[in-house]
Amino acid sequence: MNSDHDVAGHGWSRRCFLGVMILLLVAGPVRAATNYTIIGWNNLGMHCMDSDYSVFSILPPYNTIHAQVIISTSNTVARLLTNTTGYAVFYSAIGDLTGSTNSTAAGKGNYWDYLPYGSVAVNQGLPVPTRSFWMPTNGAAEAMDYEFTEANFGSTSRWYAAYGIPIFPYDDTGMPNQYPMMRLALKNNAGSTLKTTDIVLPVSDEMDCKLCHLSGSGPAARPAAGWVNDPHPGRDYRLNILRLHDERQWTSNAALYAAALASNACNPAGLYAQVVVDKKPFVCATCHKSEALPIPQLLGIPPLTTAMHKRHAGVIDPRNNQTLDAASNRMACYTCHPGSVTRCLRGAMGKAVAADGTLEMQCQSCHGAMSDVGGNRTGWVDEPTCEACHTGDAVSNSGQIRYTNAFDSPGHWRAPSNRRFAVNLNTPATGASLYRFSTGHGNLQCEACHGSTHAESPSAFANDNQQNITLQGHAGVIVECNACHYGSPSTSNGGPHGLHPVGSNWGHGGAAGSTGNACKPCHGTDLRGTVLSRVHHNRSTYIKNWDFGGSSTNTYWRGKQIGCYECHDDFTTEAGRHTATSHRPPTVAPASAFTVAGTSVTLTPTVSAGTLRIVSQPANGTVALSGNTATYTPGLGYAGTDTFTYAANDGWRDSNLATGTVVVTEVFTGHDGIPDWWRVAYFPGHAITDSVNCATCDPDGDGQSNLNEYLADTNPRDGRSVNRIFTIAPTNGNVRVDFTSLLGQRFNVERRDDLTTGSWSNFTGTVWGHTDTTSATDTNAAGLPHRFYRVRVLP
Repeated sequence: MNSDHDVAGHGWSRRCFLGVMILLLVAGPVRAATNYTIIGWNNLGMHCMDSDYSVFSILPPYNTIHAQVIISTSNTVARLLTNTTGYAVFYSAIGDLTGSTNSTAAGKGNYWDYLPYGSVAVNQGLPVPTRSFWMPTNGAAEAMDYEFTEANFGSTSRWYAAYGIPIFPYDDTGMPNQYPMMRLALKNNAGSTLKTTDIVLPVSDEMDCKLCHLSGSGPAARPAAGWVNDPHPGRDYRLNILRLHDERQWTSNAALYAAALASNACNPAGLYAQVVVDKKPFVCATCHKSEALPIPQLLGIPPLTTAMHKRHAGVIDPRNNQTLDAASNRMACYTCHPGSVTRCLRGAMGKAVAADGTLEMQCQSCHGAMSDVGGNRTGWVDEPTCEACHTGDAVSNSGQIRYTNAFDSPGHWRAPSNRRFAVNLNTPATGASLYRFSTGHGNLQCEACHGSTHAESPSAFANDNQQNITLQGHAGVIVECNACHYGSPSTSNGGPHGLHPVGSNWGHGGAAGSTGNACKPCHGTDLRGTVLSRVHHNRSTYIKNWDFGGSSTNTYWRGKQIGCYECHDDFTTEAGRHTATSHRPPTVAPASAFTVAGTSVTLTPTVSAGTLRIVSQPANGTVALSGNTATYTPGLGYAGTDTFTYAANDGWRDSNLATGTVVVTEVFTGHDGIPDWWRVAYFPGHAITDSVNCATCDPDGDGQSNLNEYLADTNPRDGRSVNRIFTIAPTNGNVRVDFTSLLGQRFNVERRDDLTTGSWSNFTGTVWGHTDTTSATDTNAAGLPHRFYRVRVLP
């Protein structure tokens, strides 16, 4: 059988097939005659809540799940489930990769003591915007509701939804976990489980005002009546805010303020009296409208997001003397928003590294300066769109395929003409075009395939990636057709954004033609590859060429940029298209280096030709590139062996994938228990040991030596950053011990009845530190004349 007949026998013409057959070999999951796929996500990527509800509340514990179900059969057709008769979706708590499980909100925080949003039972969510949804306690599974019409804006949805799940950022052992997991299960009428998936319900209580408003801070935020000096740090800064709020409102808007207090039946003396005298905390959104809460706005009072961001834009950051509005102040947003421990921005964009080793994309990259957010925008509605950065393809774009900043001029979002990667216009409402409500391929929500806002796939955190790894065998955006389809659809451009099938037995056949024009949007106008043609997973390809004979199996690493010259010699001529490539890829060699903790080090790998790029960042630091020199910077306090990967491109092809290895050691020059990196971080410009940073010194005067501050992970330059017991209180026959803490610290709480005899005994086991304050209860103290307590910080 000659080569022409062989090609024709496979359903391709010789001209269109270009003489080369390429089959991508990847093991897919075994399919039943009817295949079910369930994909779930959280709508925002991070839900914030208050750490204390005794004074005021910005946001309640409130989390949202969405899910869609796809059904496919042996004919490769997949359809979105919209006729839900006979089907139901449930959610239940599931342990994550570390075994951490979050099944109840009981005993977590003081929200249930104050219920500022109205009466609900423990573990019951607020009935907003629909019915209440509950935490799935005691192994229970809670049912979701199907929505043809989205409950907040009334737009078309086609999803299952559960609103207001009151999950806290602490698991059932008290350990902080901002990325707890829930299992979604699709069941039929008989109760049989057809398919499951595991997703993250991200939550954080790190909203924080302590930098400026904690008693003892700088004079700019000190109330005229003085600092409150409440021993509970979370309550203290909130009371200082109320005192300052009262003073300023009575001075500048007395009549409006009095009317607002009266309309909400508050103490006429002000909000400070409302809390301290009347013992009634309140919700900020009762006066300042918040799109997160269905409370009518009071006329003349700005919305909460406007009031907060506009007022604070001009505030001087005491850490660097820049305004919080300054584009160069990369600490500004995380000063108040979750970021010290939790990383809101943790998705694909949040992992990009700039040339100086810092994270390339910050909050301001998409949202703009604080004054922009505090302008005339509506919170949660006037948001950046995908196309502001992803402006098109290699053939048509606004200067480049993708940017790392959403603005074409200060405060003005880019609006490209190519809408290949754009959100749906006026979705969910006129004038509001939002990613989290937009749909694409087969009416799937964009978030179903790409992930939640701020956590777009692949995420920097393992829990976020588990769903997609299970669905398609690897992390990252859903690209494998068999994640939802029974088999590979026979289309060359019918996938999401015009994508052809990947990871299946698919030859490009007639799709390329003699010019490759159909391939150029992703593979480049020169057909040498672009960021849009990088491999999403390690793959092998079987290549057979009937013109010059022979075959081979090539392997491609995740991230490799694919162009026509991986196989073809010259795509501009007929002969070249039928000749195996003569373009040998460049080569790069592994590289290694040694450094000490807190100190950057450079590596210059051997490169045969071309320019390096970082393919995967290290797990415990960052790598920046300048030419072909890589600079590795270890994370604060990290010591160990870290690795990253890189490759080179010579303008035709990518090289092999190479690994950089850096060994980071911890150095103790002072021989006093404190490592050098810690002294450099907190005492820059000082000698390794001097009269300020010596182990026994106490430069902030908080009663804790530098050695103790190092061991406790507190700030030796801030007297407010210290662990101390501030309450020992009898409670229902027990004794509650309250002490200051940092999120993620670990403690033993110890007791003894006599300081002259006996010894301290640990009665709690390991206690995890929560935001601001942690408590432990002694259930064996009834009837005792006295008992002593201490808190030991664990390493």
